[in-house]
Amino acid sequence: MSDKKSRIEPLLSAEQKWQNSYEQPISYAPLVQLANKSWIVPQHFLRYKHTLSSVNQVLEDIDFSAHFRVLAAQKNEQLYLQVAVLSPDNYKTSSYAGEGTDKKLLFGRRWIVEDNLPTSELIQTAFLALKIAREHEVRELFQLTHSDNTTSTPFNNHHDLPVMAQNAELVTAHAPPGTGQRHTIEQLLKRVVFASAKVSLSAMQQISSQQCLYTLKLHCNTCQLAEFNNKTFAFLTSDSSENSFLHSLISALVDISNEYVSEQFKYQGFARFSKHNCVEKIGELSVAMRSPKVLGLCSLGKQHANKLNFEIDSSRAPQGCGQAIDGFLAAHGIEQPENAHLYRF
Repeated sequence: MSDKKSRIEPLLSAEQKWQNSYEQPISYAPLVQLANKSWIVPQHFLRYKHTLSSVNQVLEDIDFSAHFRVLAAQKNEQLYLQVAVLSPDNYKTSSYAGEGTDKKLLFGRRWIVEDNLPTSELIQTAFLALKIAREHEVRELFQLTHSDNTTSTPFNNHHDLPVMAQNAELVTAHAPPGTGQRHTIEQLLKRVVFASAKVSLSAMQQISSQQCLYTLKLHCNTCQLAEFNNKTFAFLTSDSSENSFLHSLISALVDISNEYVSEQFKYQGFARFSKHNCVEKIGELSVAMRSPKVLGLCSLGKQHANKLNFEIDSSRAPQGCGQAIDGFLAAHGIEQPENAHLYRF
């Protein structure tokens, strides 16, 4: 234990108890030596107290596209993240007065930040906010021309859902499945535009009686979402209908955007969700920081860790929802969950 105690000294400074003022190790927190000989305290033994300043400090270490910026703000006592988007007008018409390079400043939804949120979860909240903001853009870039020569963005997020729910018969697919033949899909794609450019069919392959593999080419070359420029990609459909093709197409486009975020989103230069990270080694690192045998918590350490877990879990329980929670449990035949002692609704 004395050796571990000496190892914590480089992690501390004379001015403060810990390397970051917004996080502090609990009493008797374990020190773990990693495979590269580094000594660390796992995040689940840290107590967090985020402020607007600390959230901004974390965001400063995040790198991403210049056209998307994660901002931290505060209203009353509530901290939140919001994505600022500098984007061309996705709905401009022929009467639009601006140039094609003109951009609007837009803001996404607010993402609540609890003051005791682990820093890793704060970073992942920023990651998710960027994914959702870009998906919003992708859905608006998809346009479909109809038989009367009108154009819509059927996958955008601004449709009136209550009206759709109350008039479901107007938007439910009743047409029989299509043949999935090449000429049928090519005719359909003539009515599709993405990022103001055409989309063409490069290849198709029948995988089963229902599934078909399509390879498409995007012909945009000035899209602000650069990963789509002159992009060739493939996707499977669940059946041979045109409707299934369109739904599978937008899902594939969103997947391209999500993969871009995974590769380009970096914290302190590290792309956490990149496919270049070794899954096996990530799992081994997790075991090294969580294995009871490695942690070797003393009885006092266990008490403080249990107290910390109780504080976090109980603080996350929604207030004023007792009746709804009781109904939710009753629907599953449960009177009380195993961890009922954590919650007071």
